[in-house]
Amino acid sequence: MAADPVSGDFTRMLDATMQALGAVSAPAAGADGEPAEPPAGEAADGQVRAELGPDGRLRSLWVEPRLMRLGSEELTEHITTAVNAAIDAMRGATTPPQAGDLSQLREQLAEVRDSAVPRLGSFLAALTEAQDRLARGGPR
Repeated sequence: MAADPVSGDFTRMLDATMQALGAVSAPAAGADGEPAEPPAGEAADGQVRAELGPDGRLRSLWVEPRLMRLGSEELTEHITTAVNAAIDAMRGATTPPQAGDLSQLREQLAEVRDSAVPRLGSFLAALTEAQDRLARGGPR
């Protein structure tokens, strides 16, 4: 039996949706295909470094131990500068931070595609057959 155009369209739609979800939930990659560096910012000539996680929250903060001799006001200014630079780097990135893990949704869509689409095709074929029988004047 030939593939039904409706179920074929449905399959293509689900495949496109799964591909889009895969692109959204995949880790961001740099130009060379390697995972992109997390957004980070520096201050005090690299002596303070802030790194953000994929959710946009502060992942790590590194301060050169010698800077601990500074007064708390000056040290916190450097930290604030580094964190703000990391936020600016995140905002300037081409890929926004991920809202969450979409792998479970992707798996569910794959399951729908693999199980529901064949059933939908069978259902549509049965409807078409019933319609043909009715058009010929009743059950046969």
